[in-house]
Amino acid sequence: MRKTIEDKKVRDVMSRNPITVSPDTTIKELMTKFGAHDFNMFPVVDARGVLRGLVTKLDLLRTFRPQMRRFIPDLKLLWAERMEDLMSRGAISVEADDPITVAVDTMIEARLRSLPVVERRPGGPVLIGIVSRTDVLPHLTLEGDEAP
Repeated sequence: MRKTIEDKKVRDVMSRNPITVSPDTTIKELMTKFGAHDFNMFPVVDARGVLRGLVTKLDLLRTFRPQMRRFIPDLKLLWAERMEDLMSRGAISVEADDPITVAVDTMIEARLRSLPVVERRPGGPVLIGIVSRTDVLPHLTLEGDEAP
């Protein structure tokens, strides 16, 4: 049986206009967003739409347990009040014109459920969508060796 991924671009399968947070979003606002949406992460974008980082449910949990596995609490997390204090910088992303195989490979290697889709611009990578495992699953195909 042959396993393939359809020859499509990320732009063909991504979710457009993703829900985001800003660097100034508070932890309380983030908790409300996680309660309202069944997402594992939110992209953090500035006023120009430039992707500044990602914030996950795990990041949020860490603010409530900053001393786990350490003798000294992580003061940055202890004092975190806004996403700029909490977010992960240097987000792994893909571009809209990448084949979906690139998104699949990146999700597997980085163990991520979803990836920001960006357009590279001089001011920084502008967020234009999100591609998730759920978005690419319908484009996986099995060929041959079918039972009669």
